[in-house]
Amino acid sequence: MRSILLALTVAMVAAYANAAPVQKVADVPFAGGSQAVLYVGPSAPTAIVVSFTGGAGQLKIGQDGKIGLGGNFLVRTREEWVQRGIGVVIPDMPAGYSTLFNKRNTPEYADAAAKLVAFAKSQANVQVWLMGTSQGTNAASNGGGTLTHGEIAGVILTSSITRRGGKPLYAETVFDNKLAAINVPVLIVSHNADGCVQTPASDGPKIKAALTASPRSEVILMSGGLPDKSDPCEAFSAHGFYGIEAETVQRIVDWMRGR
Repeated sequence: MRSILLALTVAMVAAYANAAPVQKVADVPFAGGSQAVLYVGPSAPTAIVVSFTGGAGQLKIGQDGKIGLGGNFLVRTREEWVQRGIGVVIPDMPAGYSTLFNKRNTPEYADAAAKLVAFAKSQANVQVWLMGTSQGTNAASNGGGTLTHGEIAGVILTSSITRRGGKPLYAETVFDNKLAAINVPVLIVSHNADGCVQTPASDGPKIKAALTASPRSEVILMSGGLPDKSDPCEAFSAHGFYGIEAETVQRIVDWMRGR
């Protein structure tokens, strides 16, 4: 029986890998304006993740689907998700914004999350998850605490912002959002060697403890990878799961599927 299941899994992975991915760029309006969005996914996704990136939020998504600033963990792994049957929605910085710092915890950006979920569901009738990395975890947790009526299947937080930084730009944390209102499964993923002062892996259990309405929550600690080649709070470091991208994506997908 195990060999049959393994063969079926291999066949499914091969089918996703060989199928031509669907890609489109759209403009998605929300209460604070509008944002360019890239969708990429297999022809028949099993789920879709809305991926909120970190930093200032600027990606420079072109109409051809190319991304000018694509180093972020969630951006550079988009094909890894597609190969595993998952569609990916990647929003750019909204038009007219100079930054998303200190804006991801606002009601306007909660509305942006809601509109992105609706856009995702227009691509395929499958479960939609909110996923963020670094500063993007503020957006994902904001959406998770607002979309509490069955709109989303779960929330994934990677390298979560749990501590304020030393500059006014870095004032938001996930704890400023309604974590206790999130009523869907939540996965918290960190790298045990994350050297960013705003995202210590040791704060994972504190996030989990705040998720009092979540029916299923878990903290996963990753390890290993390549030596940092960027600032500890940037993408090409343990903070961005540098060198263990595929392994990290697989762990998340397995958890989403209840494994």
